[in-house]
Amino acid sequence: MGKASRLARRQGFGRLVRTYRQAFPLWFHLLFVAMIVIIVGATAVNQNLGIGTKVWGASIPLVLLVVVWWLLCDVRLVLCEAGLIVGRFFPGMSPYVIPYRALEPRGMTCVSNVGRLSAVTGRSYGSTLFYLPQSRRGLVFDGPLPAQARSRSSVVAHGFDTSADTVRGGKLWAFAYRGRPEELIATLQQGLVAQQVPHAEQLAQVALPERGVGANRDEARSRINGFAR
Repeated sequence: MGKASRLARRQGFGRLVRTYRQAFPLWFHLLFVAMIVIIVGATAVNQNLGIGTKVWGASIPLVLLVVVWWLLCDVRLVLCEAGLIVGRFFPGMSPYVIPYRALEPRGMTCVSNVGRLSAVTGRSYGSTLFYLPQSRRGLVFDGPLPAQARSRSSVVAHGFDTSADTVRGGKLWAFAYRGRPEELIATLQQGLVAQQVPHAEQLAQVALPERGVGANRDEARSRINGFAR
């Protein structure tokens, strides 16, 4: 049983319905490929090293590189029957768990350039934003404060995202994903309706169609549902 299934069972979220992995720009993966090529190439052309030394010399940094890549890339949005799990799933990391009843359906927005969210809204780095500056398609939603959604206590994490920035006093969450926004919203709406979340039937007409986050904070307030700052 994976971490997502264990968390879903522990939180009473029921079965896993669909999993979205964070979408990374192509250059992000190419960067790691380039570093692998450099490490292998630099070790192979060094004539002063024996075969065994070359193997050990290349394997250690390669293993470390793979671990770093895994740490950075294993970010998911898992939709369950009664809630969602979002965050890093790397061993030792604790993703966030959010019951559907803690979400505001009227505060969800599908955006086409989620990577610009920080620059437009003035949000600094925080633990509720899962994207890179070059990210495109994303889901922005009004959720609980991170302290209320952590699957386990973290002293370090308490320094992030401590203030509310949505109309109802929650926190703005964002996740970059690949796929059709209509499918994501339909799956979310099914879960929200099943949990009898108020205004769940309005989700599709509120979150769609996909839109840009705007060029400044005033435009962001008018385009991103629930954004207060």
